Amino acid sequence: MTDGHDPAVLTAAVLRVPGLGAGRLRALRDAYGTLAAAVAGALEGGTPPPTFSSQRFHLLPAALDLDAAARLVGAARAAGLEVLCWDDARYPSPLWLSGEAPPPLLYLQGSLPEALAAPAWRVRAAAVVGTRRATTKGLALARELARSLAELGVVVVSGLALGIDAAAHEGALEGAGPTVAVLGGGHGHLHPPSHRSLARRILAAGGAILSEHPPDIEPEAHLFPVRNRIISGLSRLVVVVEAGIRSGTNATAAYAHAQHRDVFACPGRPGDPSVAGTLRLIRDGALPVTELEDVLFRYRAEPGDPDLPTDASGSPRPAAPARDRRGGLEAALLDALLGVEEATLDELAAAVAARAGRPGADERRPPNVSALTAQLTRLELRGAVVRTAAGRYRLSSRDRERRAPRG
Repeated sequence: MTDGHDPAVLTAAVLRVPGLGAGRLRALRDAYGTLAAAVAGALEGGTPPPTFSSQRFHLLPAALDLDAAARLVGAARAAGLEVLCWDDARYPSPLWLSGEAPPPLLYLQGSLPEALAAPAWRVRAAAVVGTRRATTKGLALARELARSLAELGVVVVSGLALGIDAAAHEGALEGAGPTVAVLGGGHGHLHPPSHRSLARRILAAGGAILSEHPPDIEPEAHLFPVRNRIISGLSRLVVVVEAGIRSGTNATAAYAHAQHRDVFACPGRPGDPSVAGTLRLIRDGALPVTELEDVLFRYRAEPGDPDLPTDASGSPRPAAPARDRRGGLEAALLDALLGVEEATLDELAAAVAARAGRPGADERRPPNVSALTAQLTRLELRGAVVRTAAGRYRLSSRDRERRAPRG
């Protein structure tokens, strides 16, 4: 009854049978090689997998509604989605090898980057995730990290949510790299609706939007933590930028540990509720991010590395160069800090505005507070600037010594 049947349709039909989830489908596939062979085995009186009762196994063929499954898959394809199942060669390798039963079906909009065809331990993809209620500093950090990863040719994976997730996708786009967004519902109910423009830009840049749900499934609260296993499963490592104690991002870290992925967390000041979750992750064994290089070095390819990007001739192609961050706003901030012991954000804004008014200055107009904070965060991550407990800024001892005039 299943010979020559579309594997995606057959998978959808098996998934619609009550009591059959990804774990039992994986057991069927492992026992028989394909779901089609498992159904044929059930018809022919074969031996059920250990997780199946004999009765459940032999009643499986009669329980399948292939017509309803064909309508479901057909509607998704009519909406412009690809439907990938385990038997599809394009199903992402790191997710299949994540150590647990991966989603039997993936609904794909856009293009899965080639980097996701590699095994998990070599895949050039990183998850950058965090709270929806992010601070300005957290947003700037997520954006900078994602941009730096993209410039190294690393695919940034996140959840398209408000806050850190959106900043990660934005940073990847700024770094001219593809990014993958994983939804908590179906494509027909993109959440949040305000990110439709971001989703279009992700697709235009060669990225993808994935879901394990058909397009008509509405996003519900209980679906978001579960989708996080896909975010971590697609990636070599997970970076939690900012998270409170109850943040759903903590579920991503838990899945990552179960999938044998490294988990990084960005520390903050004790007592700050916006980073209470990340501090707990570090306490429980996550690797602290003291500077961007803590994460980036995992993806720096050396000559001869099979993962090193190549050009059309097959010759090694260096990663896109990082932008010059020594001029403009950065230079103005460093100059301002060199002349004082410490300064508040308002004092730095005034100093940069004064510099912008000088003839020949790089800045045409004073920056806004968001731009100042983002640049200060980048300088903090590089170790050039230190933020005190009182919220003031100063040059690090190393940078002050390096920039001081020589007698």
